[in-house]
Amino acid sequence: MALAESFAQKGWKVAVCYHQDEASAQTAREKLASYPVPGEVLRCDVSQGEPVEEMIQGLMDRWGILDAVIHNAGATWNARIPNIDEAQWEDTLGVHLKGAFLVSQAAIKTMLKQKEGHLIFISSVAATTGNIGQGSYTAAKAGVIGLAKSVAREYGSKNIKVNVVCPGFHKTKLAEGLSPEAEQTILEKHLLGKTTDLKEVREFVVWLAGTQTISGQVFNLDSRLPGWL
Repeated sequence: MALAESFAQKGWKVAVCYHQDEASAQTAREKLASYPVPGEVLRCDVSQGEPVEEMIQGLMDRWGILDAVIHNAGATWNARIPNIDEAQWEDTLGVHLKGAFLVSQAAIKTMLKQKEGHLIFISSVAATTGNIGQGSYTAAKAGVIGLAKSVAREYGSKNIKVNVVCPGFHKTKLAEGLSPEAEQTILEKHLLGKTTDLKEVREFVVWLAGTQTISGQVFNLDSRLPGWL
């Protein structure tokens, strides 16, 4: 929601997608309603093709243009490989990787017609380093990077920009279960001795969405050294 507010503050017309958290969705509606250009909060399971298509088409019917789409849906169940339930593996990849594919597929059809657009995928530094107990999450996030680079190559000539942002570590709902010891271990990997500033991340993504000549890039927004990038 913080990211959506940052766009709204800059005058963007914003739509936010959620799946199950009705309380947070209502809070988001109330916050977006306070801006000069009111935003929309829509329910959608991004791991299912038909709802994604309907959401994108509905926005186009109302707005007539789709400048930027950000895939930031997330879900994870932390467990070592022998303990990962197959359904949990599929759910994690479904939200992160299949969701990124379906959102791309729906958005590209529109962006090709309007001859421009920008896709931004939210991945993770862990995608290039791995992480104990997060095999499904890191696999999905690594897949998102590969997908983004392929889509950038496929549609750069059509003026469709595709980039990846790895925001670094900050406390979100996915990180609520971390122990103080685990947080300290993460902190010690940062060259600057501090974790990501959420305000910097928000401002960077808003800036990136408005750029015209940047595509195919992966941006790590903290001070950890990435892996194979």
